[in-house]
Amino acid sequence: MLRIATAIVTGVVYAHPGMQELEVKMNPSGKRERAIAYTDAEFKPGDEVLLNTTAVRLGLGTGGTHFVIAQWEKAGGKSREEADLFPNTWGHLVKMRYSPYQMAVDTVEEQGSPFHGLFADESLSLEHTPVLIGELHSLLPAAAAACKAESPQSRIVYVMPDGASLPIALSRQVQRLQERGLLCASVTTGHAWGGDLETVTIHSGLLAARHVAKADIICCFLGPGVAGTGTPLGFSGMQLAEVIHAVSLLGGVPVFVPRISFADPRDRHRGISHHSRTVLKRFALRPSLLNVPFFHDERDDLLQHQCHTDQLEQQHLLLRLLAPDIEYVRELDERYQLHLSTMGRSLLEDPSPFQTAVAAARLAVRSREWLVRESSGEWNRCGGQDILAALAAYLTSCEV
Repeated sequence: MLRIATAIVTGVVYAHPGMQELEVKMNPSGKRERAIAYTDAEFKPGDEVLLNTTAVRLGLGTGGTHFVIAQWEKAGGKSREEADLFPNTWGHLVKMRYSPYQMAVDTVEEQGSPFHGLFADESLSLEHTPVLIGELHSLLPAAAAACKAESPQSRIVYVMPDGASLPIALSRQVQRLQERGLLCASVTTGHAWGGDLETVTIHSGLLAARHVAKADIICCFLGPGVAGTGTPLGFSGMQLAEVIHAVSLLGGVPVFVPRISFADPRDRHRGISHHSRTVLKRFALRPSLLNVPFFHDERDDLLQHQCHTDQLEQQHLLLRLLAPDIEYVRELDERYQLHLSTMGRSLLEDPSPFQTAVAAARLAVRSREWLVRESSGEWNRCGGQDILAALAAYLTSCEV
């Protein structure tokens, strides 16, 4: 299904760089609806726009809005001339290739880029930089805020793969986190677009975060709008296995943020979600640093059973450290005005996902501190069992 329609703009509801939310009057019904335009081009009441209406007609939740394809006709009847809605500087690399929406962006790797020489060096590595890896975009604010609270001087950079939304402008969270100084920069990889830096692959994206944006800690969460089908392998989070491999083989420290919930009504998402369990037990071929928190109540029994059943301690550096206090997470929420919510549930309705993200962020910060102090050229540049085992011993001893 690919549904299109025309409508008349009646006003601009909300705007931030790269995105505007419009109120439109649909043709021919006259019904007032909302549409998102990924451009800073000016819209005026009376402009006619061409819309992709597929998501609304399907009744989707995330992404359930119309999207502007083009300004079909300007107010007053004058047809719009050819225009560049997404100006760039040196880029010849095209994202969303061979689709009606393809665009050229400034990727850092390509020959015209001022960073081309940097990325031509195949010895470039992540230099043991911790990378928080998670499925749910809604946990990014908690992770970034905890990193900043624990290490105010650290530069935190967000890397967005292309497994969920492609335009980063859809994420108001990234916009707010950058405005509040919690994120220093954003990188969009693959066919995702609109970040401060653009890259062709997730591998270059991670390296760009470290060497161009100068990240001390990298957050690599999928964008908003992950897909799931209720089947073992048909979900967006499968891409996280590739991210773990990239981080590890580039010499970073993969810190996995498991999806944990005790309020989700679906059994497959209770405790450690089957999404996280599938990635960790079957498809992550490199080890990650993994904390499954202790809550000191009946929740621990299910988590322990899942970890034992999946043999997670044999494939990853599994830590069972105390979950952060809910009050601490609430203080982060209020201090940075995060408005924490995941899968439609607030912090108070389902605190465990946010506690898990904050715990992982603490691991990343403590890992960074230790790595700066202790790391040496004696270690293999890949983030393997050697460095993770030493890290796990340290983190356990200081009871992060």
